[in-house]
Amino acid sequence: MFIAVGLQVIIVTVLALAAGLLVDWGSARYLALGGAAAIVPNGLFALRLALHRGRPPETYPVVFFLGEFLKVGMTLGLFGLIIRYGEDIRWLALLIGFIAALKVTLFALAFRNVDRFDRWAGRKREGARVAAWHAKHEASNN
Repeated sequence: MFIAVGLQVIIVTVLALAAGLLVDWGSARYLALGGAAAIVPNGLFALRLALHRGRPPETYPVVFFLGEFLKVGMTLGLFGLIIRYGEDIRWLALLIGFIAALKVTLFALAFRNVDRFDRWAGRKREGARVAAWHAKHEASNN
């Protein structure tokens, strides 16, 4: 979960730097604020889930759904603060930062599945080698 939050920070930082260099630093600021509106609640949610490890499994659904509810509330609150205290809000940059931070977690899941597939494929190849070795030795023993 912390890997996904780290990827969110990286992608929003890269996009904000690109926006600052290519457009202007005001857009970069709002892109970073939009990303922060997603990253901060996700980071706190990941921390809460990590602190809940080792507890009875029956409590996981309650912690998860309560955490999701609070995460959505915190995101709305952060957007409210940005709207209330922001000057000359760049809405497109704000929404791009927010959407980019939310969508990068899909890439984290994709990389995680590739790793699992590689391990599975490695076991399958290893299993085929072991089966071939056993077949060879059974044939030589008969």
